[in-house]
Amino acid sequence: MNNLKTEIRSSREKSICLLHNYDSFLRSIKKRVPIFTFLEKKYNFKGEVLELGAGSCWMSALISKVPEVKNVYAIDISKELLESIGNKVIVDLNGNKEKIKLVSTDFHKLPFADNKFDVIICDASLHHAQNLPILLKEINRVLKKDGFLIAVREPIKSFLHCCNLRRFGKKEIGQGATENIYSKTEWKKYFDQVGFELNFFEELNKDDKKT
Repeated sequence: MNNLKTEIRSSREKSICLLHNYDSFLRSIKKRVPIFTFLEKKYNFKGEVLELGAGSCWMSALISKVPEVKNVYAIDISKELLESIGNKVIVDLNGNKEKIKLVSTDFHKLPFADNKFDVIICDASLHHAQNLPILLKEINRVLKKDGFLIAVREPIKSFLHCCNLRRFGKKEIGQGATENIYSKTEWKKYFDQVGFELNFFEELNKDDKKT
């Protein structure tokens, strides 16, 4: 497990790499738009929304265009990633910049009041947590009692062939990122600990490949 300084350095290097290959990266991001289209039909996005591990902010950009959404807080450990890549992606996806607040912070210690958010969403972010139970407790604290958490593109151990499992996250870990993989049973255990009801929707995962 890597410390936060290593995570920040890894994210800084990632942002530099993405800037050098931005056109290709943007094309790959646009292929993810159907994910949000699926979610928008299934869930009611409104009020105050928090995106955890926002990174390139593609999800925040799309959420910001929903009329019922008041504000979107896009948080990530990397200030460079938010400002250099996130701002560009928001513009290129026609996001509503007035609604989006970029916040560089450790998502294990969310700088928000209790019961603030109507929706919390994350794209391939929960499995990067250094301490998932602490993160879920923080999510539970800042989420309204009638709010909900959406997590997409999270790896599930049973979905991967054993040989792929041995290679999972090896490159990213070598670059300083934190990578974890949990079974459905493990995911449910962690969610149960904070009183979350967990539902799996495999439509978004069955054809996805980690990049």
